[in-house]
Amino acid sequence: MATEGEPLQGGHELDFGSGSQNPTPPPPAAAPAPPDGAFPQPAPPYGAQPGQSYPAQPERPYGAQPTQPYGVQPTQSYGAQPTQPYGVQPTQPYGAQPTSYPAQPGQPYPAQPYGPQPPRRSSKGLLWGLIGGGAALLLVAILVVALLVVPAITRSSVTAADAVKAYLAAVSQGDAKTALGYLESVPSKGLLTDEVLKESNRLAPISHISVAKGGEGKNSATVIASYRIGDKTMSSVAYEAYRIKDSWKIANGVSPVSFQSLSGLDATINGVPTAKLTDAYVFPGTYELALDSKYFSIDGDATFTIVSPEDAAALYTVKTALNDAGVAQFRSLVRSAVEACVAMKTLATPCGMDITAIDLSGASPVEGTVARTLTADGSAALDNLKPESGGSSPTVVSSYDSISVDMKLQGSDGQTYTVTFGGYLNTPTVDFGAAAPTVTWE
Repeated sequence: MATEGEPLQGGHELDFGSGSQNPTPPPPAAAPAPPDGAFPQPAPPYGAQPGQSYPAQPERPYGAQPTQPYGVQPTQSYGAQPTQPYGVQPTQPYGAQPTSYPAQPGQPYPAQPYGPQPPRRSSKGLLWGLIGGGAALLLVAILVVALLVVPAITRSSVTAADAVKAYLAAVSQGDAKTALGYLESVPSKGLLTDEVLKESNRLAPISHISVAKGGEGKNSATVIASYRIGDKTMSSVAYEAYRIKDSWKIANGVSPVSFQSLSGLDATINGVPTAKLTDAYVFPGTYELALDSKYFSIDGDATFTIVSPEDAAALYTVKTALNDAGVAQFRSLVRSAVEACVAMKTLATPCGMDITAIDLSGASPVEGTVARTLTADGSAALDNLKPESGGSSPTVVSSYDSISVDMKLQGSDGQTYTVTFGGYLNTPTVDFGAAAPTVTWE
């Protein structure tokens, strides 16, 4: 074994630093031999260059490790094994190769972990794994957005103005079912049908629908709409809408109507009989009344444009009148009733002309002695009676014309008296709603 400061046996001394910028320092003085019983100093570390001297190692207690800066590798002569103190096991088997290589000057080589390394994935497999995992996470995120965000966007994107415009469009297209979907609950749908809307649009179609947006609250809104019905422009029609769950419902989209003024006249509205309609409502549109009656017709315009309850109120005061056949029938019935009364001799009659309390200057009238005569003026009045509908029912018709009748009677004193004042006819009235119309006197 070579000793420190001596060249290897059988070889030549080599100089690795003659041309270097860092010349090899001169060799230190030889270390004194250890006394008896002391352990020898370790040889130069593994990897030392031949001919390169190192400073002597200081003495240290048994088992102590030499101190050196962190990361510095111990140097030793090539091929020489370091001497270990007695009883100390070497850190690796004899002849085993070191797990790290000596650092080059100025560039330390990082130490590798001791022991076998775990198998590594290929970079392509890792890349595809990351891509696959990322795609799965992205898909989950998209589903969460679809389930949570999209419904909220859908709810917020449908406004009250959109609902009103869609409602009016459905009405203009005669689609009652779709239109009803935009309304709150309606008690009666008897007139809210496709057939009624079809006739309404035939009479005067709805067009030029325009809805103003804005002014919408969280749960309620007032929507201003304008449109045309036939040649009539409906401007600034206000619709009240309320949010119910995820949609807007219109509170005043239909108008209530009443047909009390047509009771008993077999009336129809846009072809639908009104006799059994109660709490009826209509869509915005045009409505035509007709009477399936032998004697009556609508007195005035029978067509109504309705977009609000104020418009619908006109139906409450619809007037009816006898048609020509009805007038002729009324005059005939009244004449017959008047002539029957005029022929009576009694002091009192069903048609009036009662003279039971007449003053005969002290004498009293004698029953059964009354003579009544229809005058020429009275006869002419009967021929020209002007019937008027009564207030209790549209089928009840009366006449308030004056019909003159001359009357004479006998008094208890035997004298004949002419009635100048009193004894007038009552008001003739006919109810054409009765099975057999007759004259009553009021």
